[in-house]
Amino acid sequence: MSHHDFPAEPGIYTFFNKQGQVLYVGRASNLQTRLAKHKADYDHVKSWISFFDEHYELLNSRIMEAVRGKHVRSFDRICRSIGFPLAMIESTQVIDCCYDRIDSIKTNACAPEELDLEEAKKIRSLKPPFNLQGNRDIAASERSKFLPANYLRTIALSNLLAHYSRIFAMQSVGEF
Repeated sequence: MSHHDFPAEPGIYTFFNKQGQVLYVGRASNLQTRLAKHKADYDHVKSWISFFDEHYELLNSRIMEAVRGKHVRSFDRICRSIGFPLAMIESTQVIDCCYDRIDSIKTNACAPEELDLEEAKKIRSLKPPFNLQGNRDIAASERSKFLPANYLRTIALSNLLAHYSRIFAMQSVGEF
């Protein structure tokens, strides 16, 4: 799927997985440019997601060692080493982090003034798991079924780091 396969015109696009389930619906003033951006964002984070997946056990145990031993310097070093890439992944749209789950893309041309309404209609009717806005009635547990394990482990590391960062911060404030 090359972005060059799509028209450089406004429209609505739909991502499908291998089972034919709708994963995401989006709109674009230029389909070619927007679909290229999804792929570029994935290319930007995929190596980090693979790294965190591959080193999950080691990073998790090092974080927990530093926390149990109250080794603030060690914890701080870990945070500075992996905090930025984790934040980068967290700030990237979930669908872009899971772009490798997309098997096919369907596009429909649409007048620019109708993009918002058409996208909202499609999201309401199809209820794609990766569309968070306008689709709040899907439980997080249902959405997570569509997320790859390597992405879930990366988010778990990010949450663990954030949690213990807050605890260390509160403890250091309490010392003053």
